[in-house]
Amino acid sequence: MYATLLDEGRYLCSERTMYRILHEKDLVKERRRGHRRRGHSPPMVQADAPNQAWTWDISRLRGPVLRCWFYLYVVLDIFSRKIVAWSIDTVESDKVAKRLITQACTREGIHPDTLTLHSDRGAQMTSNTIAELLEDLGVTRSLSRPRTSNDNPFSESNFKTTKYRPDYPDRFDSLEAARAWMRRFAIWYNHEHYHSGIAYLHPVDVHNGTAGQVVTARQEVLDGAYTNNPERFRNHRPRAAHPPTEAWINKPTVQTKP
Repeated sequence: MYATLLDEGRYLCSERTMYRILHEKDLVKERRRGHRRRGHSPPMVQADAPNQAWTWDISRLRGPVLRCWFYLYVVLDIFSRKIVAWSIDTVESDKVAKRLITQACTREGIHPDTLTLHSDRGAQMTSNTIAELLEDLGVTRSLSRPRTSNDNPFSESNFKTTKYRPDYPDRFDSLEAARAWMRRFAIWYNHEHYHSGIAYLHPVDVHNGTAGQVVTARQEVLDGAYTNNPERFRNHRPRAAHPPTEAWINKPTVQTKP
């Protein structure tokens, strides 16, 4: 507008003054549709038993040469921390995710309207293919806020554990090698890994309901240690840790009255 008026031989005010007037009239706005920001409430997902809430994500694995990637899909139960399904492919695809989620629901015996599936807002997660699948399965979809990695903490933590393993290679020689490594890792993670988030129990124990037996056995060991040497515990009987009774993504904060 400023330049047009000058070219017409007219000067009304400076360019800065024009912008000030436009701002006052609320006429300066973002015009690019892709940059419109909408408010997103924090997702709140809760589970007090296995197979009530899962989270899933995709992570890249280095292939044998530069810019060659394999894609690791993992579905995780947020209550037990068990890897309920995984897959590795050469592409990021909602079709691969659809097959994996379908197999996981069948294997775990998921009934309609009993499961929430959480993920971030990647293209595969928000695709119509996945939306239609979850509707057919009777699974509730939950999505993270844009650019908020903390909304998917269980998947992020799982991938970190995966890639910090001592035998995790810098590169995988082939797709078959990546799948063979992940197969060993999933067995270790579910059956041997002492997970700090579930009182150092194995995910499979919490998932299958045998955690109580493990805690009871641990308590017997602690009771024996206390009986033999009570002075070591300063007259405080040790207690075996129990896993949390519930798991949350964005647990609501309790407002205390003044």
